[in-house]
Amino acid sequence: MNRTFFGDTRDLFKYDLVRHVMKALGSFDSFTFIPMLSEDAEKSGGKGATRDLEKAARAGKAGSQNRDLLTHMYRLQEIESDLEYFQMIHAYFKKENILVDILHKKPFSHKNRSDYFESVLSRFPKKSLIFLDPDIGLEEAKPSKKHLLFDEVEKIFSRMDARSVLMIYQHFPREKHEGYVRRRCAELYQLTGAHPITITDNEVIFFFLAREGRLYDQLEEVLARYADTYPLLESSGCP
Repeated sequence: MNRTFFGDTRDLFKYDLVRHVMKALGSFDSFTFIPMLSEDAEKSGGKGATRDLEKAARAGKAGSQNRDLLTHMYRLQEIESDLEYFQMIHAYFKKENILVDILHKKPFSHKNRSDYFESVLSRFPKKSLIFLDPDIGLEEAKPSKKHLLFDEVEKIFSRMDARSVLMIYQHFPREKHEGYVRRRCAELYQLTGAHPITITDNEVIFFFLAREGRLYDQLEEVLARYADTYPLLESSGCP
């Protein structure tokens, strides 16, 4: 994630989606947030396209029906510190009766990624929705602090218990979306042995991975119901 975009439409999408999955499944003890916060981006007070929440609400973008979360997003756009951001995220989920555990609040960099994930794995949860939130998403060829590596996904997934689910944030690259999703799903399946489930607004996509078949089926249904709520969304399992 990147502090420049605190409280933008993608924050609105991801936190409303997390809330929906946590509430609809009802089987998790906690929401585990691994923010991978970029360390050198300056917070901007400007309102770019992704920060225009009023326009997002009019367009019916994901999360826009959640008026309480919309109010939180406006507040997040005005905050001055990373700590305050995490405090407000914690407060929102507490109000929703969702226990949130933010595993690493310090800045993330390419140089410190090994120490970062070692720290994350040292206090790993069970029975949790585990959310990896890189600034851009998965990358292997030319990774930077904005990327998540496949071996990091493998380490996290291998530590998960059967009652947990892994959620990954991803921007679409400049290639045909259908081909990209098919390729990424195949790579994640080869890496973990689990078929991903996806949900997208055609700007960003979330990959979900579950170990256990029944949990996979429940999650697929939960994501499909959420996608039905917003016309811009599409959810599907990967072949």
